[in-house]
This record gives sequence, C-alpha cells and structure tokens, in this order.
Amino acid sequence: MSAPSIIVTGGANLDIKSRIAGKAIAGTSNPGWTETSPGGVGRNIAENLARLGARVGLLTLIGEDSTGDRLRRSARAAGIDTNLMLRRKGSTGTYSATLNADGEMLIAVSDMRLLDAMKPGDINQHKEALAAADLLVADGNLPLPCLRTLLQIARRADVPVVLEPVSVPKAKRLKPLLQEGLPIAALTPNRDELAELAGFAVKTERDLARAAERLHNSGVTHVLVGLGADGCFLSTVNEGQHLIPARKRSGIKDVTGGGDAMVASLAFGLAGGATALASARKGQELAARVVRSMESGAGQGKGRR
Repeated sequence: MSAPSIIVTGGANLDIKSRIAGKAIAGTSNPGWTETSPGGVGRNIAENLARLGARVGLLTLIGEDSTGDRLRRSARAAGIDTNLMLRRKGSTGTYSATLNADGEMLIAVSDMRLLDAMKPGDINQHKEALAAADLLVADGNLPLPCLRTLLQIARRADVPVVLEPVSVPKAKRLKPLLQEGLPIAALTPNRDELAELAGFAVKTERDLARAAERLHNSGVTHVLVGLGADGCFLSTVNEGQHLIPARKRSGIKDVTGGGDAMVASLAFGLAGGATALASARKGQELAARVVRSMESGAGQGKGRR
C-alpha cells in the first residue's frame, strides 16, 4: 500500500523560544537560554506527517528573506514537498515564546502578518493538487476566505479535511464555516477552543461530550480535543466517545508542539484508512516525544520511521 498523499495549508514561521532557568521574575531580566527552529502550526504538522511516512506538501506563504530560505531548506530536509510554498515580499513570520522552567508557556508573540495577507487566489492556483490529495489539513491561521475556498475545493473533489483551530480567537472565526455546512472530517480543538466553538463552558467530561455532539450536528465527523497533560478526548460519529490518557512525559522541555503532533497522527491515520481511535492513541505517543524537544516538529527524531 502506497503512502497517503496529504497537503497541509497553514503557517510556517521561525520559532524563537526562550526558557527561564529558575523561577520567573516579572519586570527584569531572567537567566535562561534561547533557541531558534523552524515552526508554525501547519509546518509542524507537515514535518510530523513526513516523519510518519506520508507524502506531504506544504502550502504556505514565506518571505523573500533569509528566514524564508531557512524554512524552505529545513522543509526539504524533513521530506516535505516545497513546490506549494509561495514567496512574497516582506518578512517571514515569527513566533517568539517565553517558557518557564517546566516548559510551560508564559507569554508569546506571533507575527503572522505575511500569512494574514494570503488571498483565495493563492489557494485556487493549486486547486488541482489539492483535489488530488488523499486528505487535506488546514490550520486556523489561514484567513477565513482562504479556508472557505479550500473547503469548497475539498467538497467538489470529495477530499476529507482536518481542521486545526490554533487558538480561541481563531476558533471564533471558524463558526461561519460550520454554519455553512462545508465538509470537515475532523476538528482538533483544545478545551478552550472547543468551548468557543460550542458556545458554552467546557469543564467536565459531560461538557466535552455535549460540545462534541454540537459539532457533529454541524457536520463534523471526528472531534479530537487536546487536554494537555490529561491526554485527549475523542468523539466520532461512528466510533463513540473515548478519553485517552497521555503517555508518560518525563524530561519535558517544551509543550507547544505536542498538539501539532497529535493532529498529524490523526490525519495520517485517517488518510491511510485507520480508525480515529487508533490514530488518536498513536498521537499521544508522538506528542510525548515532541514535548521532550525544543523543536516543535521533532516527534520522530532524525530520519523516517
């Protein structure tokens, strides 16, 4: 059986991550260390997919600068098809995060101005490639008109789409797409993003189930909710609802890429014909590897599995 063909559309940027060595003290300089690495939700998902063995392409915008050159080179080295990466005048996006000694985020600044300028025409120019894929993944960093265009292409070609909300404000932007009944095979919010999409607070397991059911009623087949250290909650139309515990995460360095690894595992499994439950369980294994690295796409280490 050949490897599934997956195209990811979303953000690609340079991650600048600073980790404080001891207790965080506000308003002053804190001892610690800083590392830079390729990042971006879409790019992270694409790298994890490539390391899982998928034939994966990345449709994104990068700048005509040295950072854009670095992202393209690293994507190729990871096994990602870069022919869909578009270049524009301007600065490639950056994501600058400060982490505490436990690897938890304290604050972050995301500069996505270049991707914010993406137009539906940037999606449409690659509609043949998108329509030929086994599965599409999109992250919520894409402007709403671009997401709508992508979902319309997917509907015409009968290609499933996995949609990653990214953040609470960007989850809010997705509501019109749900109301329009555009095809979404899977949504992968965290608890707060799920609450925004469902329209009520999500605190208990019962709340998770009710919120997921609301998304199913909007046409979403699979809802995979990241719960951080508690693992994830999966609700599907055909496979029921499951709480999946997290794998042991000793030696945590950075938790910010774990969710992207989970999304990649779900996408890879669905594209290859696996059940959502098996894919979600595998995603917890992959996420446990990622959080032990400062590089957000490092779930499989070096080389392909």
